Amino acid sequence: MRKLLLLLTLGMSICFSRVTAQQITVNGRVVSATDDIPLPGVSVKIKGTTQATGTGNDGRYSIRVNPGQILTFSFVGLVTQEIRVGSQRSIDVRLQADATTLKEVAVTAFGREQQTKSLGFSTQNVGSREIGESQQPNLVNALQGKAAGVQITNSGGSPGASSNIIIRGGTSLSGNNQPLFVVDGIPVDNTTPVSQGGLAAGVAPASNRAVDLNPEDIASVTVLKGPAAAALYGIRAASGAIVITTKKGSGGSPTVSYNTTFSTDNVNKLPELQSRYKQGERGAFSTTAANSWGPEYATTDLVYDNLGDFFKTGFTQSHDISVSGNTERSTFYASASLFDQGGIVDKTDFARKSARFNADTKVGKKLTVGASANYIQSSRNYFSQGSSNGIMGALFWPRSDNMKEYLDENGNQRVLSTTGNDNPYWTTRNKPITSDVNRILAIGNVVYDPFDFLNITYRLGTDYYTDDFQSVRGAGTIVTGEEKGAIAKAISTNQVTTSTLLATVKKSFADQFNASFTVGHNIEDYRRNTTTSTGVNFYDPTFPSLNNTPTATRTVSNRLERRRIIGLFGDLNLDWKEIIYLNFRGRNDWSSTLPVSDRSFFYPSVSTSIILTDLLKELGSTAENNFVSFAKLRASWARVGKDAPAHVLATTLGTTTNTSTINPRGFITNVNENYGNPALRPEFTNSIEFGADLKFINNRLGLDVTYYKTNSDDQILSIRTPPSSASFLAYLNGGRIENEGAEVILNFQALTSTDLKWTIDVNYSMNRSKVSNLPGNIDRVELSDAWVDNNAAQGAAFLNGTMYGINGRVWKRNAEGVLLIGDTGYPQVQSTYQLIGDRNPDWLGGITNTFRYKNASFSFLWDFRVGGDIYNGTQNALVRSGLSSKTLDRGSMVFEGIVESTGQPNARSVELTQDYYQTIYANQGYDFVENGSWARLRYATFAYSLPTSLLAKTPFKTLQLSLTGRNLVLITDYSGVDPEVSGSGAGVGGTGSFGFDNLGVPATRGFDFGLKLTF
Repeated sequence: MRKLLLLLTLGMSICFSRVTAQQITVNGRVVSATDDIPLPGVSVKIKGTTQATGTGNDGRYSIRVNPGQILTFSFVGLVTQEIRVGSQRSIDVRLQADATTLKEVAVTAFGREQQTKSLGFSTQNVGSREIGESQQPNLVNALQGKAAGVQITNSGGSPGASSNIIIRGGTSLSGNNQPLFVVDGIPVDNTTPVSQGGLAAGVAPASNRAVDLNPEDIASVTVLKGPAAAALYGIRAASGAIVITTKKGSGGSPTVSYNTTFSTDNVNKLPELQSRYKQGERGAFSTTAANSWGPEYATTDLVYDNLGDFFKTGFTQSHDISVSGNTERSTFYASASLFDQGGIVDKTDFARKSARFNADTKVGKKLTVGASANYIQSSRNYFSQGSSNGIMGALFWPRSDNMKEYLDENGNQRVLSTTGNDNPYWTTRNKPITSDVNRILAIGNVVYDPFDFLNITYRLGTDYYTDDFQSVRGAGTIVTGEEKGAIAKAISTNQVTTSTLLATVKKSFADQFNASFTVGHNIEDYRRNTTTSTGVNFYDPTFPSLNNTPTATRTVSNRLERRRIIGLFGDLNLDWKEIIYLNFRGRNDWSSTLPVSDRSFFYPSVSTSIILTDLLKELGSTAENNFVSFAKLRASWARVGKDAPAHVLATTLGTTTNTSTINPRGFITNVNENYGNPALRPEFTNSIEFGADLKFINNRLGLDVTYYKTNSDDQILSIRTPPSSASFLAYLNGGRIENEGAEVILNFQALTSTDLKWTIDVNYSMNRSKVSNLPGNIDRVELSDAWVDNNAAQGAAFLNGTMYGINGRVWKRNAEGVLLIGDTGYPQVQSTYQLIGDRNPDWLGGITNTFRYKNASFSFLWDFRVGGDIYNGTQNALVRSGLSSKTLDRGSMVFEGIVESTGQPNARSVELTQDYYQTIYANQGYDFVENGSWARLRYATFAYSLPTSLLAKTPFKTLQLSLTGRNLVLITDYSGVDPEVSGSGAGVGGTGSFGFDNLGVPATRGFDFGLKLTF
């Protein structure tokens, strides 16, 4: 018996050793045949077995296989290839686009992938390569010019500056109009604080929290544009959704990738300053004057470039390392990142450190569990802006005085006038604003497939962060009331926790009809707690601390914000032979921010798409057509709701004495908050969309066109009230916004030879936003957070006019438009505000060209904005300071018009004095509205990958060098800084603050040198 067992064991060992000896390791790289781009996530499977792997981020794979077995390479939207293994140890594969099935996919609701041909609404994908080419630290800016119907406005050139994103116009006159951000199926926070530490939005614009996300961790971004596309996400996606899919593990054996970039930045554009008149007041030179209303320069006088010299070259570096791999049953991905950005203003910077890990594994045949965690630590150092006492006070400083000499002989701040401004150099050393954020994104998911036709998915995620904000005004400032120093701190904790359960049933009938039905439950809990403390008059002028201020000067306040949304939804998809698709969706939400009687509301959507080319073939009415490769028509209707802000149903109380409105003294209503309204109802937006997706010449030319129209009713408005109401503001329902627009997307493979390829991607969009109804006698909705310096203009929406208006003072005229001149001979400024501009652009566009020759590539993006007014508040400030070129005429003139008191033509000559420019001309806003059109070379990137033959004897699998230029060319007639401006940052709701140039840090142009390698 022992001999028999020994012989059996010996025989099995010999057989196993022979099988093992036959197995070989095959390595290779999978690329797209269209542009030779490496394809991550390609399935590499041994046919007839369960053994499989996938390609990594560099398109490489490794698998153990027996000679004679067949490797199957498959990827959605590409033709599957099968290759029999011989004695070769390396197999490289080029996958072709599948012209017959066109199974392109989009990530829609809750991380689900759907074929784009089945969708009855428009979506647009931006891949990791396009995101990386832009070299933008803020993910929002990386989408500029790449998606039709998406308007993105950066708030300035300060590191960590916020960016505003609007999809297909605004749908709320007072609320948030930015889309929901979703990471791997879980909503995350992209808010921008409007006011921190008591500082107004225009003084200290904060960062939008999408700046915390590391672009190198992102695999793709899907833009869900209309209510039909984003309906299942509920209330928070009423303005669309940005769906982010992060990188996952693939590639078989672990692959390590390292990416580093070094960048420089300089100011892009500055306004022109006059150099004829020097420091002084009313024509007389004075060394204590803060303005430039003195005599003309002598030929021997020095003229300093205080504004230009104030800016420096900013330096940035980033380092990213990741490890990716998978086995038959598990995948993993881990990354670490360091980003350090220096600004063009001394001592301004933004730093981000992040670490991320995700993994999933199969437990048995039917259960998959996964989890991810992302820790981010970001910090920002910046300074106040938006007024002469911020760092942009450099615009005011007389050019006959050297602003760099900011200290006197005693080491104190050298000021020109005690009624003037802090020296900007002194500001950068004594008035810092800091924000330190610690954030964690954690997601867990379970996927269970009990039957072939049933899938159950549960996902739980949380987004938690703390923001430690501090603003210091050092002792020695000339800000009234803060001469001995002041400090403000705001510590916020924020958490969004989301629980989602999905059950999906799929079934086919008679080999012709397919159906899937998803039912789901969603709970979202939002909490924000902010404690704000202030103090003034430091005991020790060198030690900025709350503990260093007298107790009597300190204030402490706490604000708690809570919100919960519970949703139930269903999603039914039907199709006939994958030719005609029909989709029904419905969701019911319960919101804690609405009254009990109105907190439950339902909104449905229906969409359809028809693949005309397949339908004609099915009906046998057409032959094979090589010109029209693919034709699809789509249509959708959707209704989506939006709830109220938290805690606005009741009127809050305060302890301060009210002297501004008619109200009893003592414990009174808080006049700084809106008057509560317990009868608020949800807003609703109804949308229709029609579109066509066409492909020609074997898919070399693609054309996607869309028309849409939305009506947003029952607006929840924050409006001004008369003093008799005991409050300045109140919430009420009423009003209607109409958005109508069109989008065109064009893709063209101009050259497709083996070595040389050229692709062109074009997008065009236009949108018209009109306010068609407002409650009562209201003719406009003003936006308090979008005031500019000197209060000459603000943002507002106008009845029967634009949603994105500029509300400003104008010259006083009669009904015929003739100037009404005062008895002194000067024109008069009307006391009431009027519509003086429309910030909404006529159209937006982007053209991306990509050339690839063997291992080299060159890509560049031209970004266009045509139309759209900008209020030049910076020019208004320059007029008041006497440095504007508008003030060069200091002689005399007769203003054309009629004298209001007599009705006779004006014939009186008047002097164009300092008083005229400061108290009359600068008090109206009409003459400071300019066209904000531009054409800009948003970026140009050249990259070269070393041939694998040169890397054979190195530890590296790939090595790529790149050089990128950003904002290299700007063509515009705008006289101020870069016209891409948003004066109060991205946090301003309603009509927003884009289109207001209000003494902000100007935008930059820069260069990036990058190195990427894998091993």
